[in-house]
Amino acid sequence: MAGLPFRRGSSLRELNRQLDTATDYASWMAAANAHDALSGMDRWRQKEDSSLYDSAEIRIRYNRLRELIDSGNTHELLYALNEGIHGNMGGMGRGILYSQARSGTKLLVDEYVNVIVEALNCIADAREADIPLPEKVDFFRRASHCYGRSALMLSGGAGVIYFHHGVVQTLIDEDLLPNVLSGASAGSWLCAQIGTQTDEELKSGYFETFRYDLPTHLNPFRVLAGMEEEASPQTVKEMAIDSFCQDMTFQEAFEHTGRYINVSIAPVEKHQSSRLLNAITSPNVYIRSAIDASSSIPGVVPPVTLYAKGADGRPKPYLPSRKWVDGSFAEDLPAKRLSRLFGVNHYLVSLINPLAVPFVNDPKTARRRSLGSMLSAAGINAVKDVLLAAENYGSRLGASFMSPAILLAHAVLDQKYTGDINIILPKQDFRWMNVLFDYESDEEITGLINAGKRSTWPKLAQIRNATIIARTLDQILEKLDIREFGSAAGSRHITTAT
Repeated sequence: MAGLPFRRGSSLRELNRQLDTATDYASWMAAANAHDALSGMDRWRQKEDSSLYDSAEIRIRYNRLRELIDSGNTHELLYALNEGIHGNMGGMGRGILYSQARSGTKLLVDEYVNVIVEALNCIADAREADIPLPEKVDFFRRASHCYGRSALMLSGGAGVIYFHHGVVQTLIDEDLLPNVLSGASAGSWLCAQIGTQTDEELKSGYFETFRYDLPTHLNPFRVLAGMEEEASPQTVKEMAIDSFCQDMTFQEAFEHTGRYINVSIAPVEKHQSSRLLNAITSPNVYIRSAIDASSSIPGVVPPVTLYAKGADGRPKPYLPSRKWVDGSFAEDLPAKRLSRLFGVNHYLVSLINPLAVPFVNDPKTARRRSLGSMLSAAGINAVKDVLLAAENYGSRLGASFMSPAILLAHAVLDQKYTGDINIILPKQDFRWMNVLFDYESDEEITGLINAGKRSTWPKLAQIRNATIIARTLDQILEKLDIREFGSAAGSRHITTAT
């Protein structure tokens, strides 16, 4: 406790208060370490044994890799790594392991992840005489394919978007932002900004200071009701998008930043499927057009036609016979599509969807499902069945005008809103008025950004351990590609993620 800014007799309650009110990560971590020292969880971190994971298996594997690295035996090290690199070996990736102590998980888990990274770098740096370049490239490509990669999925949530700001800024500042991101509605606004700006631009505190250009002097309810002469929902949406969106296509954005951003959109037509727009599926579509569609709330603003850059460099309609609306109504968190397109097998979720936040808890930090959660799931399934029956019955009676609203409601209920690591807007920080971008002051916006940060800080240890191996593999492959093919540094090829 020496040197920490707390009295020796500080209570756990006081330390909890400091954790809940910290405004920067250093202060939060100091309070977390003090909390663990006072509660005895620092000793839990140091002790290897636990019923929550297989410590013996991890210790054996760690000792073997450590010995091979220290002896410089790269051939045997390569053989050992070829046996498999697993992010959840012995259950070490379980969320419950990260919900015991405030400052992190078992030190053995941290040490094992670090030795894997060290081993990978040893193989990458091995002399050509020991491991030829083609053999290295083959190993790292297979390892990357088998290990997979992480993605950050940003839900829709309109005006509570500033919670996303706190989450994303924290990940950027800690160099933990995945290269694969998806967003629907408000989440797509974050993707547009992340995908078109460099790390240097975003690390300057961009998401802490940026504010969307909106007519704050107008009553949002009057705007929604069409009672304001100065603005309509459509013009307000356009004004906000104008304040941050550049005229880049998905392909151009990827070439600029190397990030794979994805935007979910939903069809207006009953029998059409939702789409995930990105540099693979729709390289020439303008990002602005995609987020315009993904932000078009049915019944509030008109559906949108997509636009893409034509062969002559000018905008032209893309799928001109189709109209698109808010992607969060069909696929707020498109996990399956990200898996298929980018080899993603690990998902970070930032959840602000106002239709989900009041009812969703993080299932990854609980030992078992509670009776309440099972009853809630059963209730939701019953409502979904009623909605489908009502839509079918109404269509047969000629009341098909109700079908879109019923099917949208069903689609919202039919989605999964959590992933492997979940950063959920705390219920005490959620305000319905904020959904309409109605904030009493800029301090209230800053408070929501800070809520995003404080919700992310306890997850950083888990995010680091879950993502650092995949990030190391990607970095090594990029360097090896330059050596193998002579590509210029900074060149980007969409095939590098497939």
